Formats: sequence, C-alpha cells, structure tokens
Amino acid sequence: MSKTKLDGIGVGNLLNNIPIPAFIINTQHVITHWNVSLEIASGLSSRDVVGTQDHWRPFYRNKRPTMADLIVAGVNIAELDQFYAAKYQPSDVLPGAFMAEDFFPDVGKGGEWLSFTASPIKDASGIIIGAIETLVVISDRKNAEFELTEREQRYRELSQVDDLTQLYNARHFYNELEHEFERSRRYKQPLSLCMLDLDFFKGVNDSFGHPFGDQVLRKLGFLIQSHLRSVDSAYRYGGEEFVIIMPQVEINDAFTAVERLRLELSEVDFRTRSGQVVNVSLSAGLAQAEESDSKESLVARADTALYQAKGSGRNRTCF
Repeated sequence: MSKTKLDGIGVGNLLNNIPIPAFIINTQHVITHWNVSLEIASGLSSRDVVGTQDHWRPFYRNKRPTMADLIVAGVNIAELDQFYAAKYQPSDVLPGAFMAEDFFPDVGKGGEWLSFTASPIKDASGIIIGAIETLVVISDRKNAEFELTEREQRYRELSQVDDLTQLYNARHFYNELEHEFERSRRYKQPLSLCMLDLDFFKGVNDSFGHPFGDQVLRKLGFLIQSHLRSVDSAYRYGGEEFVIIMPQVEINDAFTAVERLRLELSEVDFRTRSGQVVNVSLSAGLAQAEESDSKESLVARADTALYQAKGSGRNRTCF
C-alpha cells in the first residue's frame, strides 16, 4: 500500500484535531499527550502536565488511579470494582477497553457527569505500551434521565396513591397483599388484615356537604398513617372504606392497635362551616391469615368481621 500525506502526521497532531478531550499515558503512568480539547476542559496546559503523572488532577481531589492507569497496569477486576463499582463495562467496540460513567464533583463549577473510555495502545507485537483515555461531558443527558426518572416515579406514586387521603389506592392493595401473603406463607409469619368503614358517612355528606366529608376522610387518612408501623401499609379501598395490611402481627395485637385508632377518631371534633361540632365513628373487621386461606378468602373474612361490627351496633372492632 502506498504512503499518503497522513502517514507523516504525528499522534499529537491527530489528537489535537479531535473535539473530544483525551490524554495518553505510557506504562510508567507518565502523560505523553494531552490534547487541546482537554486543555480547554481542564484548564491545564499540555506544557504543564506532559511528562508528569498528574492526569488525575482535573478529575479528583486526591491522587488515585484513572481508568487508563488500570489499563496499563493490567486490568484487575478487583481494582475496577474498587474504583468504579457498578459504573463500568467492557467496550463493545474496542478489545481490552473499558468504559464508565460517573459524577465528578470537582469538575466545573458544580460538578459534571463524564462518560470516559480507556483503551490499551499496543506495539506491533501486541504488547501494551500505553493507554488512551477519552472523556465526554454528559451532564445534560444525565440530568434529563434523572428528570424522566422523577416524573416516572411521580406518575407511579400518583397511580398508586389516593389524592384525598394520601393512602395507597385499591389497585395497589391487591399487589401488596399478594406479596405479603406469599411472604407470610414462606416464612411462617402471622399476617392480619383490617377492613374499616366510617359509620353513617352518607348521612354526614348529606347533612354537611361533601367538602366536610372530604375533611373527615383526610383526617382519617392522617390518623391511620400515624398509627402504622414501618411494615404496615394502608389503602383507601373505596369511598369511606379502608384496609390495612399488618404483617408479622397476631390478631389480638392488631385488635389493640385498631381500637386505639377507633377511639382516637371518635374523640376528634370536626367543625362545619357554621361552627357546629360533629363527631364521627368507624367500624372495623379483622382477620388473621390461616393455612386454608387464599388472598380472596382472607379479604372476605375481614369484610365479614366488618359487617359483624356494623350489625352489632357500629363504632366497634370485631374479628
């Protein structure tokens, strides 16, 4: 193959004509090339760094290996995990190269996300004589990804959470009940379920209006949340009916907890727009999962207990 004019151009000239920041080190971890793009990005002139081992300075507060250092030292997975755990992967394009993404708090004014790739440089015999590392600022892309993740998380929360009471909704209840039911079976732990309903709530709405009824529902949602343990979860099952999943608790202890909630609600003085004081009550039904239960039968038994509470005078808890 005949030579072209490109054959006479040195590595330094080639690096200076690419817009991506890049540097090259030799097997002694000494900088041999530091291109113009990296000069601009780092604020360090090639005159100041070529011949030194200061290629870490633009990226880290204290001296530590860069990806290029690990390449020329011979790739050691333990060291890769130590410095770039869960952030790196082998390059799909360049044999022996690795790529990673990470946040560098000391780069720029407020830190930057960088994508960087380090690749071995080999001689004609295939022996590594150095490594080249290229870097790309990806902060805009990462910020867009984070915003998207936040929006998706918010959407999931909105699709699972009842706006009025801030408790989970019925759709999410069945997903979580299945999870807790299976865990109860697997680890042979107790699981109690509470269904509760506001007494005569239709009359409350009819007499004082839906805004007042919403005030009562919000307050009940708050009280339920305040009585939950970290492993419990509560749901607005529909209208004025609620359900609480209570893992790792026997039914007698669940009864005590629900009674505290019932009594606290009965002592709340709700005020109408005209200043009238109104008190409300709830009825609750409890069931503890048994060997013969399915998720559906557990819900049905708790619901039966709730109707028992209503049929025996309301403002009480039955199981």
